[in-house]
Parts: sequence; C-alpha cells; structure tokens
Amino acid sequence: MKDVVVIGGGAGGVPAAIRAAQLGADVAIVDARDFGGLCMNRGCVPFRHMMVASDILGAVAFGKKVGLSFKGISKDYSVLKKRQDELIGFMRQGVISTIKKNNIELIDGKGKVTGKGKVEVNGKSISCKKIILATGATWVKPDFPEGDLEEVINSDELLAVDELPKRVLLFGRNPWLLEIAQFLHRFGTKVVLATPDKAILPEESKAIRTRLNKALKKEDIEIKKEAKITGASKGKGGLRVDLDSKEGSETVLVDRILYIERAASLKGLGLTSIGLDENKEYVEVNDKMETRAEGVYAVGDLTGPQSKHYSHFSFEGGIVAAENAMGLASSVNPMTFTRVLFTQPQVASVGLTPKEAKKAGHDVFVGAAPYGMNPYGMLLAENEGIVEVVGEKKYGEVLGVHFIGSNASEMAGQAILAIQLEATMEDLARASFPHPTLSESLAEAARDALGRHIYLP
Repeated sequence: MKDVVVIGGGAGGVPAAIRAAQLGADVAIVDARDFGGLCMNRGCVPFRHMMVASDILGAVAFGKKVGLSFKGISKDYSVLKKRQDELIGFMRQGVISTIKKNNIELIDGKGKVTGKGKVEVNGKSISCKKIILATGATWVKPDFPEGDLEEVINSDELLAVDELPKRVLLFGRNPWLLEIAQFLHRFGTKVVLATPDKAILPEESKAIRTRLNKALKKEDIEIKKEAKITGASKGKGGLRVDLDSKEGSETVLVDRILYIERAASLKGLGLTSIGLDENKEYVEVNDKMETRAEGVYAVGDLTGPQSKHYSHFSFEGGIVAAENAMGLASSVNPMTFTRVLFTQPQVASVGLTPKEAKKAGHDVFVGAAPYGMNPYGMLLAENEGIVEVVGEKKYGEVLGVHFIGSNASEMAGQAILAIQLEATMEDLARASFPHPTLSESLAEAARDALGRHIYLP
C-alpha cells in the first residue's frame, strides 16, 4: 500500500509528491502526459521565453532614446522555437530525474479514483492512505458560432506551428492573451484583441489596468471591449469573423482565432466514488487543501476559477497538501496570492486591491509612486510604471501591493515577503532600498500612504 498517490504531474503534483517523499512517504505519481504539466510544457514557461524575445525587441525600440540605432533586424521564429523546445525538453528530464531521486514511483497513464484509498491506472488498482488530486485544467470549448472550425485554436496548437499566422483574432478573458498579443504583434502578426469584459484585467486595480491599456494602445495593438463573436465563415482571403463590440459591429479578416479559456479538469476523475461532484465548476478545498472527502486533497487549477490558475499557486498548494497528508499542520495564505503578467510593461498584483480591501470591510488607505518620479524609472522612460500599496488604517498592516513596469514580477517578491511577515506601511516606508533602483518606489509609495512622501509632487 502506498502512503500517498498523486494524480497529476504538473506544477502542483510534482512538488506534492516530492514533499511527501521528503517526509518519509512511499509515493506514486500518475500522469498520462509530459511531466511538468501545462505550465512547463505548453504554458507559462514557453510563453515567458517568447516574451524574452519580445522584450528584446522592445528594448531595441527604446535604444533610439539613448543614441543607439539598429539596422536590418531579422526575426526568425524557427530559431526561437528550436531553442524553446530544447530548453523545455531539458527541464522535463530534470523533473523526471528529481522525482526518481526521491524514490517516487512514476506511473504513465490516466489516474482515476475508484473509492476511498483506491486509484485505478491502466486497469490496475492501487491502494493508498492519502490521495492528492492535481489534474489541472482543460480547454473550454468555444461557445461562439462556428467555434468548431479548424481555424479556431488554443495555445497548444499555436505553440506547435512552425510559422506564425499572419493575422490573428485573440478572443476571451484569459490574461495570457495580452502577452501573446504583444509577442505576435512584435513578430509581425496583425492582431486584434477582443474581450467580453468592459476592460482588460477588470479585477485589477484601476491604476494598473488603465496604464497597461494605454501602453498596449501606444504599440497600435487593437483592443475591442465588450466584444462578442456573432459569426464566422471561411473565404478565399481567410476567415471572416463578425464581431460586435463597444465600438459597433464589424467583420475582421484573420487566419486564426486564438481562444484559450480553461476550466478545472474534473471529468473522468472518479469524483463521484468519493462523494464529490464532478459537475461543479471546481473542487472546493479549505486552506489545508482538504476536500470534503476524507483523506483526499486537491491542488492547483483543479480548485478554482481561471483567475486562480497560476503555477506558483499550484506549487504552494502542493506543498501544503503533502505536509497535511503526512500529519503536519500547514495552510495556504490567501493574502500572498500573486497575479503576474509578462507583458512589457510587466504587471504584478499581490494581495488585495483597494476595491477588494474595502469589500472585505477594511478601513483602507492607499499610496502610490509612479516610476516617472523614480530616478532609474526616468532613465528607463517608464512613463506607465507605478507602485500602489494598500493598507488598513488601524494597525497599518499591508494588505496589497500592485505594480506595473519593468521588473514588476521580481519586485513582487518583496511584496509577498512583506505581507507574509505581516509588515506595516511604516516598515515599508523605512526600508532602505538601493539607489538608483525601481524598488525605491515601494518605500516611496508607503510614505505617500502615510502622508510623508519625499519626492512626489
């Protein structure tokens, strides 16, 4: 009998298996696809690599401001893709090697729960004390007219092509679309970005989403809001897509529609055998990653809506689930949940926005420091950059920090530590960040919230 069986070998399942093994468990991990999951193989890692190339192109454009000019720049997607595939292959082998070094049994196949302490794989039943579900999410079928056309693709299919399409309509709510749109645009693809929402990143702080919207528009990336696809048909010139948006009705001519909405992968997992409902939107868990079924934990994309589908959240949940499965008392801190976007400028959001903090009943105070008032920010011409801090007045505790600009994804780590350690706005205000760096804006934003900013007008 195994101590722990993990179903799913992705961003949540792998750390769960390794942590359980570290605690002395006899562990098996089951997956029918490449270990490393969506993020490493077909998600955040390859797209982050693509954004590295995109960032370099953005830096080339900035070079003119500092007296540098570049002529004859070529863009060879095949070279980028070759390097990408090689790196991911190397990472995948690294994951498998690490699993084996921890004496974890790897089982290639689709796992299914068949009852309490029972998992079936390839027709064979495995008995275990605890089960950790980490099957991630799956693609949602497009719900617009002609959504089953072969020209409607997801990001797996986009990553598989050897040559990028010339014209793409990116449709949906997934924030990845913003990164992909910028990359495709910079690599010469004509893009139209359409969202059913009233704004891009509607759940983020207004200061962040309006600045990103402005930055993308400066690049002539076409954004359609409150959009709906009403029809699509093939023609000689490509795919004719009828699109309604806030701006009115129009027909756009494209080669592909990119649709990448995802939902928790519940079907075929055998949830009904342990009293869970596979028809729900996702598996409900508490802060210990426990489901309502005794001895069964769930982590990652399986446990929340698309807005929670981040691999670092899956990783944290996997560690917590494994520790609790092995008798420890661990929990996830929802206040350190981080949303990140690798556009240029980058976006990172840790903790609560001002709106969320007020809704939660906090007496809120807010401070902000634009990169444009930061010496290094000025050197980088970071006109859209800003750091916004959110706190509660009674004790001054930091509730959230929100960034847009260069290095936002790295600076978010400082905010995570501040919230994890229950730092106050006074703590941030008195932090001595190196000069000249963008991180100084974090302290200045805190001073602004306290009414004693130094360099802001």
